[in-house]
Amino acid sequence: MTKTILVLDDNVEVAQGVADILEMCGYTVVQVHDGQSAVTTYLAGGIDIGLFDIRMPGMNGVEAFLTIKREMPSAAVILMSGYADEDLVAKAIENGALGLLSKPFEPEDMLNRIEDITRQLAEAA
Repeated sequence: MTKTILVLDDNVEVAQGVADILEMCGYTVVQVHDGQSAVTTYLAGGIDIGLFDIRMPGMNGVEAFLTIKREMPSAAVILMSGYADEDLVAKAIENGALGLLSKPFEPEDMLNRIEDITRQLAEAA
């Protein structure tokens, strides 16, 4: 079954680049460009994994993740950041985020992380 991945990044070009790679590997991708849209989209259902940029105007990726996690404790989210805000990352990891991809990252690193999480989710089901 095809996994659906929610890509949250305020940089439309970055989001599209990530989406292109994921789609070439057979994933279904939904893109959003602000934290509130990520929350609304994830909570509407049908999302298997989120890839959330941390630093954004308004609601950042960690705030979006924490909001989703309160409503949906099983939410699976990987954070992405070009700027390691260690406090934000630590808070997200403590609350169940599934790791950090530091931008720029190699496509293989992202795909391996997603495959690992997909395997873990299948084993837990």
